[in-house]
Parts: sequence; structure tokens; C-alpha cells
Amino acid sequence: MNDVSPSPLLRVVLRADSFATSAAGTVTLIAVLCGLVFTDTVAGIVAAVVLFAAWIAVGWTGRRHQRRDGGAELP
Repeated sequence: MNDVSPSPLLRVVLRADSFATSAAGTVTLIAVLCGLVFTDTVAGIVAAVVLFAAWIAVGWTGRRHQRRDGGAELP
């Protein structure tokens, strides 16, 4: 187990991962993504792609940190 606390940026990413993996967070993100795609504008679709990529990156980082740290929760 790693005794070093995460950096402030990693803490923000882990909080975002915690929200995104909750039921309410997932529903919210899906609704926002659909809303952006259905604006039928290039900017809306680009924003949806960027948000989706950020969602994937945050989830990947959260899972990697969880595996590395043995599943420890944030204090």
C-alpha cells in the first residue's frame, strides 16, 4: 500500500470518477451527452466528444489508482 497522499489534481480526478460511477452521475452524463449531440451543431458534437473522452480518461485513471492503491478510499 502506498502511504503518499494523492496530488490535488489527482484528488479532483478521483472525485470526478466517484461522481461519474455513481448512478446519478452516469444518468447526468448520459443526459448531457445526448443533449449536446441533439443540438445538431458541430460545436455540440465536438463538446460531446470531448466530454466523453474526459469521462473515459477519468474512469481509466480512477481504476488505475484503485488497482495500484489496493482499493483504498480517499480520506
